[in-house]
This record gives sequence, structure tokens and C-alpha cells, in this order.
Amino acid sequence: MDPESGKLLADYQGSKYFTPASNTKILALAACLEYLPDTLPAIKVINTDNRIYFHGTANPVLLHPEFSAWQSWKDSLGALAGQSKSIVYYPRSFPEPRFGPGWSWDDYNEYYMTERTEMPVYGNCVSISSDGVSDVQIRPAYFSSKYGFREKRDGKGITRLENENFWLLEPGVQETDTRVPFTGRLTQQLLGAALGRSIGYIDNTELPLERTYPAATLPSAPLDTVLRRMMYQSDNFVAEQLLYMCADARFGVLEQDTIIEWMLDSVLQLPVRPRWVDGSGLSRYNLNTPASLATVLKYMWNKYPHDRLLTLFPAGGQHGTIEEWYAPEQGSAPFVYAKTGGLRGVHCLSGYIRTRSGKMLIFSFMHNNFAGSNREWKSEMDRILRRISR
Repeated sequence: MDPESGKLLADYQGSKYFTPASNTKILALAACLEYLPDTLPAIKVINTDNRIYFHGTANPVLLHPEFSAWQSWKDSLGALAGQSKSIVYYPRSFPEPRFGPGWSWDDYNEYYMTERTEMPVYGNCVSISSDGVSDVQIRPAYFSSKYGFREKRDGKGITRLENENFWLLEPGVQETDTRVPFTGRLTQQLLGAALGRSIGYIDNTELPLERTYPAATLPSAPLDTVLRRMMYQSDNFVAEQLLYMCADARFGVLEQDTIIEWMLDSVLQLPVRPRWVDGSGLSRYNLNTPASLATVLKYMWNKYPHDRLLTLFPAGGQHGTIEEWYAPEQGSAPFVYAKTGGLRGVHCLSGYIRTRSGKMLIFSFMHNNFAGSNREWKSEMDRILRRISR
């Protein structure tokens, strides 16, 4: 597609539905650019005479090990309280289930399927290191005693008990900072440990203070820094939480359906309405078309600075999930900027391609229902994209 005119230069099955997998993050990106500020809010606080009350904003950055440079909110919260005021956590209403619709329940143990919460901390994961014998380290330290060894090797590595925070390690397994999800809303305890002080708790329905006291916001990371994590590493957790932040920014609620329906009804105006059910694309309930994905890419291209937009997409041969594919000729700038999407039997690639004349075009490949490796599809896309570029 020509992004300037919207003219389709080539189209094969472009209006048919496919499972998009993480190409769904292109829709999430459009929502984030539409509604989130340049600096994401970390928490909201209410400062009274003797207490500091705070609640979350669904921000995925809080205490996340990949965002260690953006934790000033923690020191700011402690400084506001000082020695004379207590700190009280009051969670917001979060009516969503911990997992998205259509997610595979037996992936609960995988880092790419963490629980969704109102105020996530540490990326809702623990980091486990083991020498395979007796030296096991779990971070955060709150969970340091929550593990045991299985009696024999079974090829499972590290497994959390499904409904509780206790991890079983295979004897002899050697791991270094392996991330595994934890379960349950543990914000009060984990934040108390991180701040080194006791944190109180009160139910939100018992706290009408926002009618009297204004809520202030403590800042966290730059939006684009977090968006690059979502797009480069295809981080499902970040995508899910950012979509909640979009719903909060537009409607003041932490409900994904509200922002999804609004984006589809009032913002994007797509040629074929997709079925869009989550932020990450983990769900096989998601359905989208190449034509609609191309239209979203066109919408963003015509609305936001091109240099900024391209830095948010993985670049062929350079970084992100296409670091090892679609590389430019030696000494040349990348010519493919695109988001991948993969599940078993699914491989998609949608984004922007620069031709040798400098013209930018939009493309969307969606492959579904194949068996085995996706390498064949990648190789053919590489051939076609290079031909288009020439």
C-alpha cells in the first residue's frame, strides 16, 4: 500500500481473516500513541495530614528489572511520607480476569503469559538462578524460600504450582535469571519489602478521599522507551498493561474492552472490522486482515513523525524480533521496519519498507495453518521484500 494515497499496489486475500498473533500489538501501539502521555504515570498519590495513600495505574514498569533506570517514583513516595506519615495502598477496581480471553491455560508457567493486574510489580515475575544442586536464588527476596526440588529429572526445568507461589526445580537444572510468573495480587507485601517499611492496606470502596483531596501523579519511564520494549521484544506483559493504561487515560477504567471498542468505532475506521480481544495477541480469538493492519499502519504514518514511528518498530538485520532477517546490504540503512507475530502454525509480518528510491510503502504478510518451521515463509518474504525494495 502507498501510505500517501492509500492505493493498493498488490493484494492477495487482503480482506480475509487470519490469526494475527503479535501483529495485534500494532493495534495496541496505535492506542498508546493516541492516548498515553510522553512520560507514563507510575502511581497516583493522595497526601493527607498523616498518611500517604496510593494506587496503581496499570503501569508495567514498576520495579521491573528491564526498567531499573526509571524507578524514581519509589524514592519520591518514601520522601513524601518521610518519617512522620504512614503509607497506605488502596487498589483500584480491576474487574478483569488474570488471563485474557482465549489464552492457553497451560502456559501459566511461561514468562510470556504473566497475570494482568491493577498494579503490577517486578513484571509479575520472579527471577530464579540455580547451580543445579543447592544454591538457589530467587528475586525478589520475598519469595526466597518458596521452592523445592523434584525427586528425579523430568525435563520440565522450573515449574510453579498452578495456583500458588511455590516453584519445583528439576534436580541438576542450571538456570541464570530465568523469569517465571508469580500468582496473586501481592503489591502491598512486595512494595513494603522494596521500600523497607510497612505498607498499610484499605479497600478502595472505603476511601472517598479523592472527593476532598486531589490525587497527584508520580512519573516513571518515557512512553517510547516502554513502547520499544513492547515492539522489539514483543513483550506480551507490557502490551497488556499498556492497553489498560489507554483505557484509564480515555475512560478512567481498567477495562480493555472499552478502549478496544472505542478505537474500532471512533478512531481507526478499518475496511474490515477485526476481532480484537487483548493487547498482546496471545489469544487465538483475535482475527484480523492484512488490509486492516495496513490501514492502521497508514493511519499512524500520516499522523506521527516518521522518524519517531520507525524507531518503534524492529528493524531488519538490526534489532528486535527481525534482527536476524531482512538485513540491508553492508553499509546501508535498514529497509524493513516491521512487527512479527507468531504462534504455532502462525507467522505474520506487517510494517514499512523503504525502496531504493526512498519511497516508503506499507506491507502485511499473514500466514496461518502451516505445520513445522516458519523458516520457509520467512525466506520467501525476504525474497519478495528485497525485490520490492529494488
